[in-house]
Amino acid sequence: MVELPLHTSKDMREEALAEYGPGPYFLNNGFREFGGSGFHSARSVRHGVRVWLMDGAEAVACAQEEVGRAAADAEVERLVEQMTPWAPAVVALARADCLAASHDKIVKLRNEITRDTPREQIEWLLDRYPGLLTSDERRLWHAHIQKIHTGLSVKAAAVHGESLDARSEAMAAVPPRGALPPLGTLPPTPDNWLVADSGPVARSWTRPLLELCALAWAAARDEVVDSRGPMVRWAVGAGMGKSELHQLTGMSRATIDRYLDQPE
Repeated sequence: MVELPLHTSKDMREEALAEYGPGPYFLNNGFREFGGSGFHSARSVRHGVRVWLMDGAEAVACAQEEVGRAAADAEVERLVEQMTPWAPAVVALARADCLAASHDKIVKLRNEITRDTPREQIEWLLDRYPGLLTSDERRLWHAHIQKIHTGLSVKAAAVHGESLDARSEAMAAVPPRGALPPLGTLPPTPDNWLVADSGPVARSWTRPLLELCALAWAAARDEVVDSRGPMVRWAVGAGMGKSELHQLTGMSRATIDRYLDQPE
């Protein structure tokens, strides 16, 4: 587990990145006011802490809690402790999701370009996806317009491979089953942490982490002790349905039921 330093000032993300460099770290905005447009009354103002899990300059996850000033530091420590075992897997998953989204955009762009597409239409299409291509790629393909379709296909394949590698990295970073607290003592995953920039419908990291655990632990079979039994009981106890577990891992429903009937 890489040590994840806690950044407790209100510096900009760029300053935190300059201090910590690439890779994961926590960024704490400090005790703050949430929301408010200047028209709220003092009674309606909400205060608390907001903590970010960063990957270089990219925000990966965010946790926000309403607490008083006296409890703010302790709440930050609690949130960081909750996420720390999961941080490497979450960072790798976020990278994989970002790469998968880029792959889909590349494929969509490629499919919109044909041999008959006018040059000005191609330029317009490329402008619709800022940052998708490097400046060198765009300059090369501008000079050799017929290479765009092939180049995009090659790039899509490369980005897809990078996405799969990131998902493999995420599976390898899942905490061992025995390193996690028993079900019922604490939430099975960092349920207070949301996907950063997930829009008006906030997405929790709980679901993707549950699925990742099920896949990782089902694959990690020990020669002496079958690790799938504890995994099945953990996943179902954490809220995953038996049908979903069957679809995710390929285990038969009878096998899942058998593991659920076994004592701990």
